[in-house]
Amino acid sequence: MKKGNGIIEKDNDVMQVPARRGWLALSPVVVFLLLYMAVSIILDDFYKMPVSVALMLSSMWAIVIYRGRPLLQRIEDFSRSAGHANILYMIWVFILAGAFAAIAKESGSVMATVNLALRVFPPAFVVPMVFFAACFISLSIGTSVGTVVALTPLAVEIAETAGGSVPFFVAFVLGGAFFGDNLSIISDTTIAATRSQGCDMSDKFKANLWIALPAAVITLVLYVILGAEVNDNVVLSSDTDWWLILPYLTVIVTAVMGINVTIVLTL
Repeated sequence: MKKGNGIIEKDNDVMQVPARRGWLALSPVVVFLLLYMAVSIILDDFYKMPVSVALMLSSMWAIVIYRGRPLLQRIEDFSRSAGHANILYMIWVFILAGAFAAIAKESGSVMATVNLALRVFPPAFVVPMVFFAACFISLSIGTSVGTVVALTPLAVEIAETAGGSVPFFVAFVLGGAFFGDNLSIISDTTIAATRSQGCDMSDKFKANLWIALPAAVITLVLYVILGAEVNDNVVLSSDTDWWLILPYLTVIVTAVMGINVTIVLTL
Protein backbone atom coordinates (compact mmCIF):
# COMPACT_ATOMS: atom_id res chain seq x y z
CA MET A 1 0.00 0.00 0.00
CA LYS A 2 1.22 3.48 -0.84
CA LYS A 3 0.38 6.62 1.05
CA GLY A 4 1.12 10.24 0.28
CA ASN A 5 2.14 9.93 -3.38
CA GLY A 6 4.46 7.03 -2.71
CA ILE A 7 6.31 8.64 0.17
CA ILE A 8 5.48 5.81 2.57
CA GLU A 9 5.06 2.21 1.51
CA LYS A 10 3.49 -0.53 3.59
CA ASP A 11 4.28 -4.14 2.86
CA ASN A 12 3.33 -7.00 5.19
CA ASP A 13 2.63 -4.54 8.02
CA VAL A 14 6.18 -3.13 7.82
CA MET A 15 6.49 0.60 7.16
CA GLN A 16 9.22 1.37 4.64
CA VAL A 17 10.51 4.82 3.72
CA PRO A 18 12.30 5.31 0.38
CA ALA A 19 16.00 6.13 0.68
CA ARG A 20 15.58 9.56 -0.88
CA ARG A 21 13.01 10.59 1.72
CA GLY A 22 15.13 9.07 4.47
CA TRP A 23 18.12 11.24 3.55
CA LEU A 24 15.87 14.29 3.31
CA ALA A 25 14.63 13.60 6.83
CA LEU A 26 18.23 13.94 8.07
CA SER A 27 18.74 17.26 6.31
CA PRO A 28 17.75 19.40 9.38
CA VAL A 29 20.81 18.02 11.18
CA VAL A 30 22.97 19.01 8.20
CA VAL A 31 21.39 22.48 8.14
CA PHE A 32 22.11 22.92 11.86
CA LEU A 33 25.76 21.87 11.52
CA LEU A 34 26.37 23.96 8.41
CA LEU A 35 24.82 27.06 9.96
CA TYR A 36 26.74 26.73 13.20
CA MET A 37 30.06 25.85 11.58
CA ALA A 38 29.83 28.37 8.73
CA VAL A 39 28.94 31.34 10.92
CA SER A 40 31.52 30.36 13.55
CA ILE A 41 34.27 30.06 10.93
CA ILE A 42 33.32 33.38 9.31
CA LEU A 43 33.32 35.16 12.68
CA ASP A 44 36.41 33.20 13.81
CA ASP A 45 34.72 32.44 17.11
CA PHE A 46 32.69 29.32 17.95
CA TYR A 47 30.90 31.15 20.75
CA LYS A 48 29.50 33.98 18.60
CA MET A 49 26.84 31.84 16.90
CA PRO A 50 24.04 31.10 19.39
CA VAL A 51 23.12 27.43 19.30
CA SER A 52 19.47 28.35 19.82
CA VAL A 53 19.43 30.35 16.58
CA ALA A 54 20.89 27.48 14.55
CA LEU A 55 18.43 25.11 16.22
CA MET A 56 15.46 27.35 15.45
CA LEU A 57 16.39 27.70 11.76
CA SER A 58 16.98 23.97 11.34
CA SER A 59 13.64 23.30 13.07
CA MET A 60 11.91 25.61 10.62
CA TRP A 61 13.53 23.68 7.77
CA ALA A 62 12.26 20.42 9.28
CA ILE A 63 8.71 21.77 9.23
CA VAL A 64 9.12 22.93 5.62
CA ILE A 65 10.19 19.50 4.33
CA TYR A 66 7.40 17.74 6.28
CA ARG A 67 4.84 17.66 3.48
CA GLY A 68 1.31 16.32 3.16
CA ARG A 69 -0.33 18.21 6.03
CA PRO A 70 -1.45 21.79 6.77
CA LEU A 71 1.16 24.10 8.30
CA LEU A 72 -0.47 24.23 11.74
CA GLN A 73 -0.68 20.43 11.82
CA ARG A 74 3.01 20.15 10.91
CA ILE A 75 3.97 22.55 13.69
CA GLU A 76 1.83 20.60 16.16
CA ASP A 77 3.41 17.28 15.12
CA PHE A 78 6.89 18.75 15.40
CA SER A 79 6.19 20.20 18.84
CA ARG A 80 4.73 16.93 20.09
CA SER A 81 7.77 14.97 18.88
CA ALA A 82 10.20 17.57 20.29
CA GLY A 83 8.47 17.15 23.64
CA HIS A 84 9.22 13.42 23.77
CA ALA A 85 10.10 12.18 27.25
CA ASN A 86 13.63 11.14 26.23
CA ILE A 87 14.39 14.53 24.70
CA LEU A 88 13.07 16.49 27.67
CA TYR A 89 14.97 14.21 30.06
CA MET A 90 18.18 14.93 28.16
CA ILE A 91 17.47 18.67 28.35
CA TRP A 92 17.00 18.46 32.11
CA VAL A 93 20.32 16.65 32.50
CA PHE A 94 22.03 19.06 30.11
CA ILE A 95 20.87 22.06 32.16
CA LEU A 96 21.87 20.48 35.47
CA ALA A 97 25.25 19.35 34.11
CA GLY A 98 25.94 22.84 32.77
CA ALA A 99 25.10 24.37 36.11
CA PHE A 100 27.32 21.86 37.91
CA ALA A 101 30.25 22.52 35.56
CA ALA A 102 29.93 26.29 35.94
CA ILE A 103 29.71 26.14 39.73
CA ALA A 104 32.64 23.71 39.95
CA LYS A 105 34.80 26.02 37.84
CA GLU A 106 33.91 29.22 39.68
CA SER A 107 34.28 27.65 43.12
CA GLY A 108 37.82 26.52 42.36
CA SER A 109 37.25 22.78 42.02
CA VAL A 110 39.08 22.66 38.70
CA MET A 111 42.20 24.32 40.06
CA ALA A 112 42.03 22.23 43.23
CA THR A 113 42.00 19.02 41.17
CA VAL A 114 44.95 20.08 39.02
CA ASN A 115 46.96 21.36 41.98
CA LEU A 116 46.42 18.12 43.87
CA ALA A 117 47.61 16.10 40.89
CA LEU A 118 50.70 18.26 40.47
CA ARG A 119 51.56 18.29 44.17
CA VAL A 120 51.34 14.55 44.66
CA PHE A 121 53.68 13.74 41.77
CA PRO A 122 57.14 15.11 40.88
CA PRO A 123 57.66 17.77 38.14
CA ALA A 124 58.65 15.14 35.59
CA PHE A 125 55.05 13.88 35.76
CA VAL A 126 53.41 17.26 35.15
CA VAL A 127 52.28 16.30 31.65
CA PRO A 128 50.66 12.93 32.50
CA MET A 129 49.10 14.32 35.66
CA VAL A 130 47.40 17.25 33.92
CA PHE A 131 46.20 14.75 31.31
CA PHE A 132 44.83 12.64 34.15
CA ALA A 133 43.20 15.71 35.71
CA ALA A 134 41.54 16.51 32.37
CA CYS A 135 40.22 12.95 32.19
CA PHE A 136 38.91 13.15 35.74
CA ILE A 137 37.25 16.56 35.36
CA SER A 138 35.56 15.79 32.03
CA LEU A 139 34.36 12.47 33.42
CA SER A 140 32.85 14.34 36.35
CA ILE A 141 31.16 17.24 34.56
CA GLY A 142 30.23 15.41 31.34
CA THR A 143 31.49 18.00 28.88
CA SER A 144 34.69 18.05 26.87
CA VAL A 145 34.24 21.68 25.82
CA GLY A 146 33.83 22.82 29.42
CA THR A 147 36.99 20.95 30.41
CA VAL A 148 38.99 22.43 27.55
CA VAL A 149 37.81 25.96 28.38
CA ALA A 150 38.71 25.49 32.05
CA LEU A 151 42.10 23.81 31.64
CA THR A 152 43.60 25.27 28.46
CA PRO A 153 44.67 28.60 30.07
CA LEU A 154 46.30 26.61 32.86
CA ALA A 155 48.05 24.32 30.36
CA VAL A 156 49.40 27.34 28.47
CA GLU A 157 50.68 28.86 31.72
CA ILE A 158 52.37 25.60 32.72
CA ALA A 159 53.96 25.30 29.26
CA GLU A 160 55.40 28.80 29.50
CA THR A 161 56.76 28.40 33.04
CA ALA A 162 58.04 24.86 32.51
CA GLY A 163 59.68 25.55 29.17
CA GLY A 164 57.42 23.22 27.21
CA SER A 165 55.60 23.44 23.89
CA VAL A 166 52.22 25.18 24.14
CA PRO A 167 50.58 23.05 21.36
CA PHE A 168 51.83 19.91 23.12
CA PHE A 169 50.36 20.94 26.47
CA VAL A 170 47.05 21.92 24.89
CA ALA A 171 46.98 18.54 23.11
CA PHE A 172 47.01 16.52 26.32
CA VAL A 173 44.20 18.67 27.71
CA LEU A 174 42.14 17.87 24.60
CA GLY A 175 42.91 14.16 24.85
CA GLY A 176 41.88 13.97 28.49
CA ALA A 177 38.76 16.04 27.89
CA PHE A 178 37.44 13.77 25.15
CA PHE A 179 38.31 10.62 27.10
CA GLY A 180 36.22 11.72 30.09
CA ASP A 181 33.35 12.98 27.97
CA ASN A 182 33.19 9.61 26.21
CA LEU A 183 32.76 7.81 29.51
CA SER A 184 30.82 10.37 31.52
CA ILE A 185 27.48 9.18 32.84
CA ILE A 186 26.08 12.71 32.94
CA SER A 187 27.06 13.61 29.36
CA ASP A 188 24.18 14.66 27.08
CA THR A 189 25.33 12.13 24.46
CA THR A 190 25.26 9.38 27.07
CA ILE A 191 21.74 10.33 28.08
CA ALA A 192 20.58 10.30 24.46
CA ALA A 193 22.21 6.93 23.76
CA THR A 194 20.97 5.13 26.86
CA ARG A 195 17.44 6.53 26.82
CA SER A 196 16.92 5.81 23.13
CA GLN A 197 18.32 2.27 23.38
CA GLY A 198 16.72 1.39 26.71
CA CYS A 199 19.90 0.44 28.57
CA ASP A 200 21.33 1.43 31.93
CA MET A 201 23.93 4.19 32.11
CA SER A 202 26.20 2.07 34.27
CA ASP A 203 26.19 -0.67 31.61
CA LYS A 204 27.09 1.87 28.93
CA PHE A 205 29.92 3.12 31.14
CA LYS A 206 31.31 -0.38 31.63
CA ALA A 207 31.11 -1.17 27.91
CA ASN A 208 32.85 2.07 26.91
CA LEU A 209 35.47 1.62 29.59
CA TRP A 210 36.96 -1.39 27.80
CA ILE A 211 37.27 0.71 24.64
CA ALA A 212 38.55 4.01 26.02
CA LEU A 213 40.69 2.83 28.94
CA PRO A 214 43.37 0.95 26.91
CA ALA A 215 43.85 3.98 24.65
CA ALA A 216 44.10 6.27 27.69
CA VAL A 217 46.66 4.02 29.39
CA ILE A 218 48.84 3.92 26.28
CA THR A 219 48.55 7.69 25.94
CA LEU A 220 49.45 8.16 29.61
CA VAL A 221 52.59 6.04 29.20
CA LEU A 222 53.62 8.11 26.17
CA TYR A 223 53.08 11.32 28.13
CA VAL A 224 55.24 9.99 30.96
CA ILE A 225 58.05 9.45 28.45
CA LEU A 226 57.56 12.70 26.54
CA GLY A 227 57.04 14.79 29.66
CA ALA A 228 60.23 13.66 31.40
CA GLU A 229 62.09 16.76 30.19
CA VAL A 230 59.69 19.24 31.82
CA ASN A 231 61.52 21.23 34.49
CA ASP A 232 60.33 22.13 37.99
CA ASN A 233 59.45 25.80 37.42
CA VAL A 234 55.71 25.23 37.71
CA VAL A 235 54.25 27.50 40.40
CA LEU A 236 51.14 26.26 42.17
CA SER A 237 48.70 27.93 44.49
CA SER A 238 49.53 27.27 48.13
CA ASP A 239 46.01 27.83 49.52
CA THR A 240 44.20 25.05 47.69
CA ASP A 241 41.21 23.57 49.52
CA TRP A 242 41.24 19.85 48.82
CA TRP A 243 37.61 19.44 49.89
CA LEU A 244 36.65 21.20 46.64
CA ILE A 245 37.34 17.89 44.85
CA LEU A 246 34.51 16.19 46.75
CA PRO A 247 31.76 17.28 44.29
CA TYR A 248 33.57 15.45 41.47
CA LEU A 249 34.02 12.34 43.56
CA THR A 250 30.37 12.44 44.62
CA VAL A 251 29.16 12.58 41.02
CA ILE A 252 31.35 9.69 39.87
CA VAL A 253 30.68 7.39 42.84
CA THR A 254 26.92 7.95 43.01
CA ALA A 255 26.49 7.67 39.24
CA VAL A 256 28.40 4.38 39.07
CA MET A 257 26.24 3.11 41.95
CA GLY A 258 23.25 3.50 39.63
CA ILE A 259 21.58 6.46 41.32
CA ASN A 260 19.41 8.51 38.96
CA VAL A 261 21.54 11.10 37.20
CA THR A 262 19.16 13.98 37.98
CA ILE A 263 19.47 13.17 41.71
CA VAL A 264 23.24 12.96 41.35
CA LEU A 265 23.50 16.37 39.71
CA THR A 266 21.08 17.92 42.19
CA LEU A 267 23.27 16.67 45.02
